[in-house]
Formats: sequence, C-alpha cells, structure tokens
Amino acid sequence: MTAKKLTLFISLSALIVLVFLYLDFAYDAGAYKEDTASADAIIVLAGGLGRIDKGIELLASGRAGYLIIAGADKDASLKSIFFRKDIKLDTENIIIEKRSTSTYENATETKKIIKSKGIESVILITSYYHMKRASYIFQHILPSKVNLYLYPVSTPNFDETKWWRGRGPVLLAVEFFKFYWYRFWV
Repeated sequence: MTAKKLTLFISLSALIVLVFLYLDFAYDAGAYKEDTASADAIIVLAGGLGRIDKGIELLASGRAGYLIIAGADKDASLKSIFFRKDIKLDTENIIIEKRSTSTYENATETKKIIKSKGIESVILITSYYHMKRASYIFQHILPSKVNLYLYPVSTPNFDETKWWRGRGPVLLAVEFFKFYWYRFWV
C-alpha cells in the first residue's frame, strides 16, 4: 500500500469513527430522564432558557433546601433574575454564584458552596444537549460522596426528540467536541 493510500485509509477510518462517536453522543442527548429524587441542593447552570424556572419550581415543591444558580452574570441579583416572577420562597436559600464563566468553573465554584454548606446530594439542571458534558464534569469535580441527580430541561433552541432538526446538529457538534476535549485533556 502506498503512503497516499495509507493516508487516505487512515483518514477515512478516523472520519467513520468520528461520525459514529458523534451519532452516539447525539442519541444520548435525548436519552436523559428527569430524576425524581430529592436532594440537599439544586444546581442550575445559567445560560439556557427554562433552566432557572425549573429550579425555582423544584425548590418551591420541596425537592431541595437550596437553589444554587451557577454562572450568573456578575451584575445579577435576585431581582434581576426573577423580575417577572412572584417569588414566595425563602431567598436565604437561593445562592447566586457569579464567578464562573464555563461549565468547568461552574463545577469548581459550586464545589466550594457544597463544602461550606455540608451538602451531600444535588440535582443538576441544564439543557438536554448540555447534560452529558455537564454531568461528566460535575461527577469529576464534586467530592465522590456527593450524590448527583440529573434533571434535563427542554429548551426552545433544541428538540431532544428530533436532534437532527434546526440548530440541533450544530449545538451537539459544539458539545461533542467540548465533551471530548474535557474528557481527554482536563
């Protein structure tokens, strides 16, 4: 086999493996189920529509004692986040984490909060397309004794049942590469 044919064979093989891994990743995006467990805290990863609303809903229903909003804007306040909501919750139990700007930083900053509050179980809320990477990072950053329950939410920019439509393939491609970057280099 010539060097040119060998290069072509290796390139095509790598492409086939990459496509297979991507399709497997995409299939997983819609496979997550809402965990029904209660926990000490709810962690909402800011940045996606519907995530904070779901966190408030779960907190109001008594599923956890704390709500941690990770990755909020540095100027965020309860009033700015909930300006359209009539919140009748104990705001002392809502923590807005403003230092983190990435999923990895969300995990490292919330780890500090979890340790300071003695939290042993959390419900992680994020979008379906983001859940695989987020759960992977949180499982590796949080102390091993912390139970992690996953709660994906639907968002208007991604249909987890038909991921191949609209912006779904692009969102998943970004998540796919970020996931494997974290998996192999972080």
